Amino acid sequence: MVLDDIKTLYAEYASEVERLEGSRKLGDGLFGMGKKVSDAPCHDQFSSRLEELLKDFAAATPASSEVREVLSYMYSVQKEHKDYVSAYWLMNAVHGFTVELIGSLSPQDAGELAEQYEKICPRIERFPVQKKVLKALKSAAK
Repeated sequence: MVLDDIKTLYAEYASEVERLEGSRKLGDGLFGMGKKVSDAPCHDQFSSRLEELLKDFAAATPASSEVREVLSYMYSVQKEHKDYVSAYWLMNAVHGFTVELIGSLSPQDAGELAEQYEKICPRIERFPVQKKVLKALKSAAK
């Protein structure tokens, strides 16, 4: 199931970022010296692989309940990784990959997911991509 693949991808990514953060030296990235965790290739690899998984998932015309399960996970998992800033920001940014899938939700599932999303991403903390996702969810709920 795609949700298992997505959970594995998130876990591997978080583990790699944690490893990178743990091996970082004091001052890395300052004044252009050393390596910044945010420049590591794992970020692009995570993003690319997730986008690929979601495109394949959408092409399989999943049921609304399956889509809701995947989106619910993706929309909430970043809260577990707030300590790792580079991972947290990217986990929020990849919400944009889900907009296409929102159209596969039933109005009821979209409405319930919109309510959940508003709680997970309070208005004051929303990024433009999250505003776009919420707008799509509310539109699909009608």
